[in-house]
Amino acid sequence: MTREQAAQQIPVPPEFRRNLGFWRRSEQQLLQDSTIAIAGAGGDGFDLAVALVMMAGPKEIRIADPETFVPENSNRVAWANSDTYGRLKVEALRETINKIRPETRVVTYPDGVTVDNADEFVAGADLVLDESELHYLHVGTALARAARRHRVPNLLVMNIGFGAIATSFAPSSRYTFERVMGLPPDITLEEAATRTADLSRCVPYVPSYGDLATFRATVAGAPLPSVVQGVKAAVSLGATEALLHLTRRDGNRRRSPVFAPHWAYSDPMTLASGRMRYARAHHWVRAAVLASRSLLGWNPRASYAEEVPTAAH
Repeated sequence: MTREQAAQQIPVPPEFRRNLGFWRRSEQQLLQDSTIAIAGAGGDGFDLAVALVMMAGPKEIRIADPETFVPENSNRVAWANSDTYGRLKVEALRETINKIRPETRVVTYPDGVTVDNADEFVAGADLVLDESELHYLHVGTALARAARRHRVPNLLVMNIGFGAIATSFAPSSRYTFERVMGLPPDITLEEAATRTADLSRCVPYVPSYGDLATFRATVAGAPLPSVVQGVKAAVSLGATEALLHLTRRDGNRRRSPVFAPHWAYSDPMTLASGRMRYARAHHWVRAAVLASRSLLGWNPRASYAEEVPTAAH
């Protein structure tokens, strides 16, 4: 029996049969046998977890986030509503997963990822997703180091404007999370907690349609603004990269996931998508285009800079 014939003998539950129009039974089996660890259950993280549970039905999913839902989350997270305000995001996500895939084991970390639990959080996982936000570099650093120790690929996805970017850190690559964020390789977690991310290194895609005042505010340290279109773009891009990671062993003639120093990007507002390298060069060239268009009066205006003091993280 050939490998193709053997794959056709693998049973697939009815809830996943529509997937078989785009991947084969053996890939679905790999998805169902997987363990996924997601750090961050906010906008991208919550929606990504739901998407992965829907498409994969993984054996186990681990979610870490110490925060609760607040009304400011409701512009981009469908599960942030009057029933969940004030509740831990991980508990709301656990309930959602249990309703969709009750057979998936859900392990929650309501204290988030810490130096004490990072190894436990990552050990035995097939894929780590870092959705911890750029303002918590100590969390991302702890997670990345644990992923390298346990030789697990670490996928980073961010929504940017109406689109999204993604890259992965291979366990043995010299292009580490710390390097991409502009951090010294031996930085302590305590020091990392005091640092801010160098956006020119980790945000290579700057939307040309952006507002210059918003761009200046984020460069100065304001939280990155976020809209539902960007979150959904991040979910589409991130879930696709996750699929490529989790089914890579099947050898079904798919492309490789995008690994640092490369980035994948997709933006429905500009109808652009692709892969890029040389993050800093792309960042500053695109920032210059944004600035020029704004100064010429070609870009739409936004009001985010006026709202920065009350903007939600």
